[in-house]
Amino acid sequence: MTEEASPDKADYLTRRNFLKFAGGSLVSLSLPLASSLDGSASQSAINIGGIFSLTGPNAPVGKTIRDGARLAVKKINDEGGIGGEIPIDLVVEDGKTSQTGASKAARRLANRGDISFAFGPLIGTHGMATQPIFGAAGIPQVFFGTVPGFTERHEEYPMSIRYGTQASLQMAPVLKYAVEKRDHEKLHLFAPNNQQGKSFEKVVRNQLGRVPGGELRGVSYYTPFSSDFSQFMAKALNSPAEGVIVGTGIPTDLISVAREFDRRGIDPEEFGYYTGQTPNGSVDFEKQVADKGIGEGFIFAWHYENGEYPREFQRSDPPEQATDMESVFRNEFGHAPDSPPSASWGWGSTHIVKQAIEGMIEAEGLDTVLSLNYREELPREAVSYLLPDEGASGSGPVVNTPYGNYGFLSCGQFDIRLGVATVQDNRRYLLKDRGYGEELLGSLCS
Repeated sequence: MTEEASPDKADYLTRRNFLKFAGGSLVSLSLPLASSLDGSASQSAINIGGIFSLTGPNAPVGKTIRDGARLAVKKINDEGGIGGEIPIDLVVEDGKTSQTGASKAARRLANRGDISFAFGPLIGTHGMATQPIFGAAGIPQVFFGTVPGFTERHEEYPMSIRYGTQASLQMAPVLKYAVEKRDHEKLHLFAPNNQQGKSFEKVVRNQLGRVPGGELRGVSYYTPFSSDFSQFMAKALNSPAEGVIVGTGIPTDLISVAREFDRRGIDPEEFGYYTGQTPNGSVDFEKQVADKGIGEGFIFAWHYENGEYPREFQRSDPPEQATDMESVFRNEFGHAPDSPPSASWGWGSTHIVKQAIEGMIEAEGLDTVLSLNYREELPREAVSYLLPDEGASGSGPVVNTPYGNYGFLSCGQFDIRLGVATVQDNRRYLLKDRGYGEELLGSLCS
């Protein structure tokens, strides 16, 4: 398939002019548009394609994201579909925890001709590789990874959005905590030797420069999914650094660094161990680090809340979608998801699509929305609905997710805020509430 730039955003309907257009020629044109692709079958359901790492080193995370999406689809369909009228089908592709695998999966989905939305992949460089493929195919993409470049290309690919956090959102609360609460002013960064790693370095330098006393004293680039960090740790320990930052959320890397701390007998509260990401709610991380007591004092950014984690600030009610998701998992499997933060990517993305279309139904009427072609017009309008009107400040309509209730900014970034957590007594412990380190953020849209 030839990769071309996606249609110019000026050609799209906006939330402001949707009603005017829908009230005129759209309804009269809807039947020929609906039958022009695949006949009446094209209107039978909304097909969502998901790129999940079902094989390779990130498979436990990918399978949990898939399960979250599958159960969300099942629940919505059991309740009659979106708006009580539109069923959803999930088409699963294995991204194989590789950029090549993700790109091939994206091409398979794009070439089907019946995909309305695409979810994933998780890893930043994989998302950057798939964005042009979905953009050329005119398929809205809901991406999970952190690399800032994804939303920096929003003008070129206006139907791509990020449900999750970018590097600056993750690093701000952690860096502030490292410097101001742990007195670890001089830090050394372990970064993957790819685009994501370079993005993390840029963000860390920028944000540490905003914290009085904060300073990045060195960077070590490593191959992703590394199991041996001994030489990098030796370099950090022999430098003026007072702690290390790991610029990834890949569980393999975070586990390996934790083991190196343990092997050397290093206390993470004395020589800091920081990461901008929760280790993706990884079951492997929990079993190999937290459950073994070798992650005590490890600091990470948190974004998922089910109300059960102990904390140092006043408890608030968890998001309704978090409790709903865990209840559905228990009914299906007999237990909550092994990795609720991971399941939330699949579950939350599905409900974002649902809420966008139901918001359109509330604003414009069911018949008008049903008249839209499910492959082209409806997905395009759903993304337009989620984003703020052109020239408006702030975010678009609030959507409810397991990560909290927020809207999307004009560049497609979910306007979420994170807090700070650690591992204490073999379980995660919340130290600072959402919004800590806000002053370090700057603009989330460049």
